[in-house]
Amino acid sequence: MKLPPLNALRCFEAAARLLSLKQAASELCVTASAVSQQIARLEEALNTPLFIRTPRQLQLTEVGEIYLRAVQPAFLQIAAATQRLQVPAGPEKVTLSCTSGFAIQWLLPRLADFERRYPKIEIQIGTTNRRVDLLSEGIDFAVRHGVGGWPELQAYRLLDDDLIPVCSPQLIAPRRSLAGAGDLLQYPLLHDEHREDWALWCEAVGLEPDRARRGPVFTDSNGVTEAAFAGMGMALLRRSFIASALTQGRLVNPLAQPIACPLAYHLVYHETALLAPANRCFRDWLLGQRPAVVEEGAQ
Repeated sequence: MKLPPLNALRCFEAAARLLSLKQAASELCVTASAVSQQIARLEEALNTPLFIRTPRQLQLTEVGEIYLRAVQPAFLQIAAATQRLQVPAGPEKVTLSCTSGFAIQWLLPRLADFERRYPKIEIQIGTTNRRVDLLSEGIDFAVRHGVGGWPELQAYRLLDDDLIPVCSPQLIAPRRSLAGAGDLLQYPLLHDEHREDWALWCEAVGLEPDRARRGPVFTDSNGVTEAAFAGMGMALLRRSFIASALTQGRLVNPLAQPIACPLAYHLVYHETALLAPANRCFRDWLLGQRPAVVEEGAQ
């Protein structure tokens, strides 16, 4: 199958993205007339119009919009791959996007080990609950919470553990445990607004899920954890996130009724990210931090 000329595709992508021949020409360091000629050449090769040309603005046809969505990721991947192959002028950098809960409760306590092993590599962490577009936003890796199956991405499970009810020891003093699940509902339940964990827990232990609705709601798991430390109520948290707090006695597990978490944390990235040696070091290190039980079903 014969592909269209690369220059024509570059001009189309720039003009379609910017909806301006003049701006596309400026970006590509050519004249607007040259951009227009290349687009006309592409339309002739494809035997279909890609733009609606009006005196005031440039508009994409429906076919043009579809073609842009198909072509644009290829240019982004070429740009990303080229950038990663180039030797950086300063320190090597790795960018990671994840939730603040994952960063604070799991990643940051382990990051000193990476810095000790690779002192010349900088890790830049951006925290968000939004699903970032790795290519268009120039991000090397992301940690996503879900069941997996993201097209065009490599994905490895990092955490796949259970959720356990925990609280400050002062909340239930002088007791250290509760007799049954119903006793736990006597206390306020601390909620993450993005999750329905308490309803799932109630259903798993044979309680009416509607009984889990009451209690303060926080924007992320960090707020839930801090509220639990402060004795504000019961929290349902990942065992791996609060293992040290349990060991230190800052939190207690008053009821031995955990539930399996239906979603797991995954490391995701485009294959081209591994063109950069620093990214390969970080990927291998991070996967090495996984619990042994996760490593068996890595991908």
